[in-house]
Amino acid sequence: MRERFSYVTDGSLALQAGADAAWQGPGPVEATVRLVVEVMAGTVPVRQLARRATAEVCMSLAAHQAPLANGARVSPPRVLTSWMQEPAAGVAEAGAVVVLNGTVQALALRLEYGRGRWRCTTIETAERMGSRLRKLTLP
Repeated sequence: MRERFSYVTDGSLALQAGADAAWQGPGPVEATVRLVVEVMAGTVPVRQLARRATAEVCMSLAAHQAPLANGARVSPPRVLTSWMQEPAAGVAEAGAVVVLNGTVQALALRLEYGRGRWRCTTIETAERMGSRLRKLTLP
């Protein structure tokens, strides 16, 4: 099943071709969402996120990352649906509904364009603490 990536805009913020030299379509944003989910699930080491996220996000994510699966059977993470918007030039906000370790949860990312690439500056999701969930903002 192919995941759906859709744009969320309202009239004044609608994306227009050529309006921003930094805009490259959803590709870099979608790839970053997928990579963050894989890191959170423990199927990919956090160092693979280094080019797509700030050092602060990487360090915070490493502290909350599930242990890497070394040959153990792991339920692969999935992005059920995702969306993005560009509230200002050089800023993208993405949201996703994902399955991590068999649990469906929401994920929000903020990416900023600088030095020729999009980088994740903030991740927001929920963290399970026993039977309760608490909001988790990285960094």
